[in-house]
This record gives sequence, C-alpha cells and structure tokens, in this order.
Amino acid sequence: MDLIDRLIGHDLWLTEQLLDRAAQLSDDQLDRPLDPGVEPLDDDPSIRSTLDRLVHSKEVWTAAIEGKAMPDDRDTSIHGLRRRLAVAGPAWVAIVAGIRERESWDTAFVDAICEPPETFTFGGMVAHVLTFSAHRRTLLVGALHDLGITDLGSGDPINWERREAA
Repeated sequence: MDLIDRLIGHDLWLTEQLLDRAAQLSDDQLDRPLDPGVEPLDDDPSIRSTLDRLVHSKEVWTAAIEGKAMPDDRDTSIHGLRRRLAVAGPAWVAIVAGIRERESWDTAFVDAICEPPETFTFGGMVAHVLTFSAHRRTLLVGALHDLGITDLGSGDPINWERREAA
C-alpha cells in the first residue's frame, strides 16, 4: 500500500467510524455548536455539519472532475450521510487512483462548479481535501471524546494501518 492509499483509506475508514459513533448521539448533541479552538473552516460547525463537510467535499470534487453538476443530495441524517459516503467514498478512491496511475498530480483541470470556474492541479486538490478532512476528523474525535465516546483514541492512522495489516 503506497502513501496515497494509506491517506485515502484512513480518511474513509475514520469518517465511517465517526459516523458510527455519531449514531449514538441525540439530535441536540449532533447539532450543538462546536468550538474548533482555531479559526473555523466552516460556518457554525457542529458534529452533524462537520460530518456533512467530510462527505460533501468528496462529492463536490468528484463531480467537478467528472464534469457533473453540484451534488444536490444534502441529507444530513446519520443514515443519509452513511448512504452518501457509500457512493462518494468509492468514487473518490477511483478518482485519486486514476490520478496516481496517470501520474497527473501536476496536471491542471477546470472546476466548472466554482462560480466563476477555477483551475486547480489534481495534486493540489487531493492535498486540499486530505488536509481539511484531517482537520475536521480531529475536531470530531475531540467533540466525541467530550461526549464520552473515547474508543477511537486520537484517530491515529498507525492504529488503522495495524488493523488493515492484521
């Protein structure tokens, strides 16, 4: 497994684990404002909205690369988020695998979903998604910890890798 496989695999696995843990929470807990402790990436972050951003970012970037319209399914129930991730996750993995196989990290593409359209490199886009996903996942691990859900520890990729290797 190369580094990209590790980063993408851990991101999807931990997002699934976070959704599983979030299913134990009430709507009040899911929607309570989070204090990110730093300049927030998202407006009015909550556990639910942060989980949505983890899924939606993969949906949007996949649509942009495939030349599709902005995704319109915004079901933010835990069931809806799981369903959306079940579609977006494999699509995202396939997009990134194709970029890696073609060695297209420095190739530019036009994101027509942006208003106005913008140009990005594939490598910059993947780094963007992984960086902000890592931030959001860490924020969620901390929020769940504060609510007494501590079994994910810090969400360390080393622990994920050890499970994968077993």
